Amino acid sequence: MSTPEIIGEHISNQLAHYKTCAELCCAVGMLSVQLAKRMDKVFAIDIDEKRISDSRKNAELYGVAEKIKFIKGNVLDEHLLKKLTAEVVILDPDWSRKGMSKSLHVVSIDDTQPSLREMFNLAKKLISKNIVVRIPKTFNLSTISELGICKIENIIWDGEIKFKIAYFLEGINSSEEVDFVF
Repeated sequence: MSTPEIIGEHISNQLAHYKTCAELCCAVGMLSVQLAKRMDKVFAIDIDEKRISDSRKNAELYGVAEKIKFIKGNVLDEHLLKKLTAEVVILDPDWSRKGMSKSLHVVSIDDTQPSLREMFNLAKKLISKNIVVRIPKTFNLSTISELGICKIENIIWDGEIKFKIAYFLEGINSSEEVDFVF
């Protein structure tokens, strides 16, 4: 599931004070597009060439392509991550269970594709301590707080939680989970 435009706007508003961002597992780039509307530079990384191509087309449609650097690459490649300079990192791994229906979401941070734990630790070590993660509704505060203190927004659309956004940002001193209705 791609990040809906209105959710991308919401996330980019939450991160408006940052000037640079790296989105790992950018898919078709809709979140990168919204971030580029507010930031000076966005790195959009995905391993799938088709997704990078779609991201580039979406950025051109929205008139922000010059602010996004598109990179086809493995988000677990330390050499690639070391080259990125960003104030905040967004992680959006695939939540589906390997070999099963896309609607069956994982319940562990180690079962995402690629591993959320591994992505998080590499991003924190090599890029920035400020990390935002889009997670499935199957995750709860205790699941994701394995990574640290965070604020979770339950994204509610048409009366139900569609997914969650976890913010691991400087200045967040206690974990909490709040509903955000669209």
